[in-house]
Amino acid sequence: MSEDLFETLQRDLAREVDDHYERQKVGPVSIRRIGPNASLQTVSERLALGAYQRLKHGRWYAAASDPEARLQLGALAVAARQSRRSLVEIIEVLSTIIPGWRQVRPDADAGTVPELPIDKATGLRCRNPFLPLPPRSGETTPRFDHQSQTMIREQSPRLAKWLEDCAANDGLPSVAMLDQLEAEKIEADHLRKVQYGDREWQENKLRPDSGATLTEQNLFVQGIADPWLVRFHRTEAKLGSPRCGYDNLTHCMAIAKRDPEIRQVHKAAGELLKAWKAEQQEKAA
Repeated sequence: MSEDLFETLQRDLAREVDDHYERQKVGPVSIRRIGPNASLQTVSERLALGAYQRLKHGRWYAAASDPEARLQLGALAVAARQSRRSLVEIIEVLSTIIPGWRQVRPDADAGTVPELPIDKATGLRCRNPFLPLPPRSGETTPRFDHQSQTMIREQSPRLAKWLEDCAANDGLPSVAMLDQLEAEKIEADHLRKVQYGDREWQENKLRPDSGATLTEQNLFVQGIADPWLVRFHRTEAKLGSPRCGYDNLTHCMAIAKRDPEIRQVHKAAGELLKAWKAEQQEKAA
């Protein structure tokens, strides 16, 4: 989505929301106007998907093909409009907390292990704190540098795991550990090259909602030469379409802990979604 179109959608949504409050002054933004033209819903959903597309490795295409996901994102766009936070920023934060908003891609440091710091005064590398300290006179219980262990676990869980494995192997890495690390690097290099977007999602017959039979799914897999693309298709099928987690207490608490202001936007969007659905049910009845 171009910058001009995104800016236009933001202005359109702002006008729709402001017009509503000017007419009604109170209450949530109504969905009653949504009919053949679906102006408010259409604008809010398109704006949300446009913001979602700006997220690196975002799974906007999975939301675009699911009416429920689009409606949830539309409510988020309206709630964001009534806050001081940008929709792009809100989606960025939520994607780090709610699973399924981003593609499963290798970490930047996949296949590598950070090094222990070097003391500038002596030029010596810091010792592995997961190895026992030399015993003092009369000591029988091993001592450990627990403070350094805690710091490494907090700053680099990957390094902490590697050092623990080394400590369990008499302080040195094993051939198996090095082989596993190299395999991880090769896997990451392949997965980073996989191109996956809207076209691949639409073609994915492994999705539960694809309607494909087991035979069709097997033929689909057999017709793909790249095994890494097949793996990506399987992962994407398991992820399904993203959800905003408005009713998920774990997600709500995590969002509140990360950014209380964004949690308020998230909460308002959930309440708005409920109001929209209630009106939809009323109209259907």
